[in-house]
Amino acid sequence: MDLSLIIIGTGIGIAMAAPLGPVNLIVIRTALCHGVKLAFLAGLGAVLADVLIAGIAAYGIQSIAHLILDYAKFLQIAGGLLLVVLGIRTARTHFADSDLAAAPHAARFGLTFSLSVTNPGLVLGYLAIFSSLSEHLALGTSPFRPAFIVLGIAMGSALWWLALSFVMGRLKTRLGPSTLDTINRWSGILVAAFGFLLLWKAFD
Repeated sequence: MDLSLIIIGTGIGIAMAAPLGPVNLIVIRTALCHGVKLAFLAGLGAVLADVLIAGIAAYGIQSIAHLILDYAKFLQIAGGLLLVVLGIRTARTHFADSDLAAAPHAARFGLTFSLSVTNPGLVLGYLAIFSSLSEHLALGTSPFRPAFIVLGIAMGSALWWLALSFVMGRLKTRLGPSTLDTINRWSGILVAAFGFLLLWKAFD
């Protein structure tokens, strides 16, 4: 096992997951509403998408990567509309005292997966990273090297979502309903803004 590849992959996974985006906002809101466990489960949807896309890029499956990029406009429109609807619904939802207790509904695993896997920028990001580090990673020299890098990416991505879920889950007990309501409203506005941005790029 090549630990250096796993360590590099872990750094890539954190770097790809950390920038503020719709999935981060969904995980933050889930942590504030329903606690660490459900928030982390929601984040695992993005981890699965990272593993899928990074695996395609690492193993050089260019036909699949190009297929995703060929349908980039369609994916951007679909993702943009989903984010706009989700953002508006989130912004219009107000916290009640019951929201501060653990909720019995399912985590948003499928939502975070779909938002991540339909993001053409994720494909381009991993292709760019692996291309720029191609000499050091030497992914084509062994069928196991891509597996190690993808394993590291999965670990890094999962670590980020766990840390974010934990921090926001701890904040949940220190914030009142009015503050949570404000966070909820602005997170919804930001999610909708990301959606409008995707739509603008798709039709530009």
